Amino acid sequence: MAPPRAPQPSPLGPGGGLYIHVPFCRTLCSYCNFVRTADHDTDLRARTVAACVAELALRRGKCASLSEGRRQLRTAYIGGGTPSALEPDLFTALLSGTVGKLPVAPDLELTVEANPESFSPAVVDAWRSAGVGRVSLGVQSLDADVLQRLGRQCDPATARGAIVLACRHFERVAADWIIGPGVQRRRLLAELTEAIGLGVGHVSLYILELHLGSDLSAAVAAGRVAMPSDARTETLYLAAVDRLAELGLRQYEVANFALPASESRHNRAYWSRRPYLGLGPGAHGLYGRWRYANTGDLSAYLASIEAGQLPPQSIDHLTPAARRLESVVLPLRTAAGVPLGLIPDRALDLPRGVRAGFWTVDSGRLRLTARGFLRIDAIEQALARGLG
Repeated sequence: MAPPRAPQPSPLGPGGGLYIHVPFCRTLCSYCNFVRTADHDTDLRARTVAACVAELALRRGKCASLSEGRRQLRTAYIGGGTPSALEPDLFTALLSGTVGKLPVAPDLELTVEANPESFSPAVVDAWRSAGVGRVSLGVQSLDADVLQRLGRQCDPATARGAIVLACRHFERVAADWIIGPGVQRRRLLAELTEAIGLGVGHVSLYILELHLGSDLSAAVAAGRVAMPSDARTETLYLAAVDRLAELGLRQYEVANFALPASESRHNRAYWSRRPYLGLGPGAHGLYGRWRYANTGDLSAYLASIEAGQLPPQSIDHLTPAARRLESVVLPLRTAAGVPLGLIPDRALDLPRGVRAGFWTVDSGRLRLTARGFLRIDAIEQALARGLG
């Protein structure tokens, strides 16, 4: 199949983003609660790609801004699931029918997620030909014991090979790490050091959460797997933050660290409420005062699209109160912080938080520290009560 046409820059208004969800995985990790399935074949993958392309056409038919190309596409992110599970020709068709149909900015950031076990030279060739400039690898760990506890099918050698392959062929490479069962401080710091040495310029560092109904949740409940205590998790997290800083990676968002100029523009757009279009089962989107989420039921998604209708979706109207809350909590998740004038009176004890090391207050802004980011949920709840 021919590669997509070269995207044509648009001279039109401010830009937006695109997220496409590919729900296919070779196997299911024990901790994951994203929309995904390991029960698929070439026909189902092809139908889903065609449906994503058709969904864009349906949305363009209902939105003048999309149909008239009023907004440049500045970032596109293909996530999952495992986009690298798509055959190269299907991946090319997906991009050709989505990104290739939209007016794009000259500096479009195009990111695709991959799992190490399905990231091959053939995938690399197809992605490079399609214009992918940034790859995000779901490494999670380079420790065989940790990978086994997480239900990952990848081994450390395969993960290392994928990092080397990505860094050899793509200018910008990101990788995910998880703090969870079995993680040891010394090994974690050594892994991060190794990854940056191989050429990774962006790290997403996540603290594992248990989701009801997941295999890992059941294993923990049965006593087969032990989650680290909160105190140990904090120790591991703060040590990793310090090591990443030593390696030159700045914490620019709650879970994201990057070398200079290696930040994810797509991620940053979420926190600044730039509009973005979501395509695929389980995908979310934002436009104006509305957020929507497509159904995560793949069968229902395909049935609707193939009948010429938009998929079942939940739509939330952002009230003035909801927009006020977002104007506070979204920038709070970034290194830039939030203007003090937006924080409701008495919602937070500012001097106490400074003494506890949860945030700093300077130049008229409140900025969370690494310790503060660990408590982001409680802080946001306090702000919501203050704004309520």
